[in-house]
Amino acid sequence: MKKLAFRLLYWTGVVRLVAWLNRRRVVFICYHGVTERETRHPDDSYGLHVRKDRFRAHLEYLRKHYYVISLNDFVKASRDDLPLPPYAAVITFDDGYRNFFTAAAPLLQERRMPAAMFLIVDRVRQNGDGVGGPWTAADDEKYLSWSEIKQLTDNGFEFGSHTCTHRKLTELASPEVDRELRQSKEAIVRELQLENPPLAYPYGFTNDSIAALARALGYSCAITTDKGFNDAATDCFKLRRTLVGDDDDVPAFATRLAGLTR
Repeated sequence: MKKLAFRLLYWTGVVRLVAWLNRRRVVFICYHGVTERETRHPDDSYGLHVRKDRFRAHLEYLRKHYYVISLNDFVKASRDDLPLPPYAAVITFDDGYRNFFTAAAPLLQERRMPAAMFLIVDRVRQNGDGVGGPWTAADDEKYLSWSEIKQLTDNGFEFGSHTCTHRKLTELASPEVDRELRQSKEAIVRELQLENPPLAYPYGFTNDSIAALARALGYSCAITTDKGFNDAATDCFKLRRTLVGDDDDVPAFATRLAGLTR
């Protein structure tokens, strides 16, 4: 029923009308992985790993209807009160799966689209698997290595913290929250020579004190999974995102980007 509703909104032009109304607001898109499997892995019940053909179709829709900017461009515009183009979109990935390296990044690079990846630092591998190479099924479960992350950085992709262990920060005592944010930031600064990396809260959960700590520690911004758009009035430490998964064909993807789903 939901897919039918998405298609009706898409084919009747309602999606484009609502996107036009929201064209001055920035949509952040949240992916987790891209897979070359022909069918979804039975353990991926939520469809977090989007099949490659579907991801390619998403990017083509973005190329036709949106202007993809980097996360850093958004932060700079917000900080310096600079204008952004209409229909601006930011692409982000959470967790740091290796299939970003082998399946997602090549498609993004072909279209010169930037993206930001948020790393669970304790899961980053110390040793990589060599340069490039084709996707393998193991890439849907394996995490990026620092050497692979550095290659991706050289190709223009941005990286930030998704904490050390991906625990829900709102359920931790203050010293543990501090460790999760501080030590993950220190690792990214050390490995990638980044002064002020961004942060994505695990599961999108945060509160005022956690957001204040992220700001005090020197993160450039912090992102939730609260649905909605971002603009100059949005708190840069409570940025909103639209979660996209493998169930989202182009009509569903377009409907989500326009802001017609909750």
